[in-house]
Amino acid sequence: MSFSEPGTAAVGFLTVIEEKSHGLFGGYLILNPAGRPVEFHCTAPVKPNRAQEILYGPTLKPYLYGEQIARTLIQKSKIMPRMVCFDQECVLCVRPFLSTPAVLVERREENVSESGKLRWKDQLLSPFAEFNEDLTEVQACLKDLFIEFDLLEPFDRIRDAIAEAQKAAG
Repeated sequence: MSFSEPGTAAVGFLTVIEEKSHGLFGGYLILNPAGRPVEFHCTAPVKPNRAQEILYGPTLKPYLYGEQIARTLIQKSKIMPRMVCFDQECVLCVRPFLSTPAVLVERREENVSESGKLRWKDQLLSPFAEFNEDLTEVQACLKDLFIEFDLLEPFDRIRDAIAEAQKAAG
C-alpha cells in the first residue's frame, strides 16, 4: 500500500511478530520526515516445519526473520528509505542484502555500554557488526526529519495494523 511520494528522509521500520497458532508475520512501514506513512506491507504467515527447525538449528530464526521475511518486504516496496530500523536483533542480519543503512533500535538502559552505538533521545541505535559506517548515515538522516519522533513507536503501529488485518481476515 503506497500513500504518497516520500520525503528525502523517509525511514523504514520493520518487525516480525510471532503468533503461536499461525507462525511469523512481518510488517514494514515507511514514514516520511513528518512521521506519516508513505508505504506499508505485511506478509502472510510463515511457519517453519519440523525438518527446517532441525536442519537450520540456531540459524533458523535469523534466516526466517532477516533473509526471508525482512528481505522480501524490503524488496517488495516501491520506496527505498534512507535508513531502515528494526526492533529485533535477528532481523538486522538482513543488512548485507541492503543498499541502505540499517540499525537496531533499543530503549536506553542504565549500565549498558553505548560504545559503537548512536544515542537518539532515550534510545540506542546499533548497526550490524560489519556496517559500523551506517551510524554516520543514520545520524545525517535523523537530522533531516521534520520532527524528532520516537523511533520505537512505529513498531506499535505495525503490530496494531497486523492485528487489525488478522481480525478482518476472520
